[in-house]
Amino acid sequence: MALTVLLAKVLGLFLVIVGAAIMLRRRYFLPVFGVYPEQRLVRAVVSMAQLLAGLFLIVMHNVWWPLPAALITIIGWMVVIEAGIYLLLPDDMVSRFIRTFNTAAWYVFGGVLAIAVGAYLAAFGFGWI
Repeated sequence: MALTVLLAKVLGLFLVIVGAAIMLRRRYFLPVFGVYPEQRLVRAVVSMAQLLAGLFLIVMHNVWWPLPAALITIIGWMVVIEAGIYLLLPDDMVSRFIRTFNTAAWYVFGGVLAIAVGAYLAAFGFGWI
């Protein structure tokens, strides 16, 4: 449970900060992520680091109860799946994947979701709930 608390604190704060940045600066991030499929070296390196981080989460924290622990595990699986998409799919499919989600509406939705999940995890980790 100590690992769950630590991860809840770190991932919770991370999600709140990144969610707020994505929402508040979506005009900045739209073109950044729009060219991500074309940046092969960046995509490869970031995806490998992302895969490593996700695998660490899955291997070290494959816990499905209570809810905060399950959320951390789900995040780990989502990170691994996304990294796999970027590493294994051809460039045109990655471009279509990015175009699907690289819209202002998705940034608002994703930002709100990230802040909500992050606040919940941080509240759990810091003992506020």
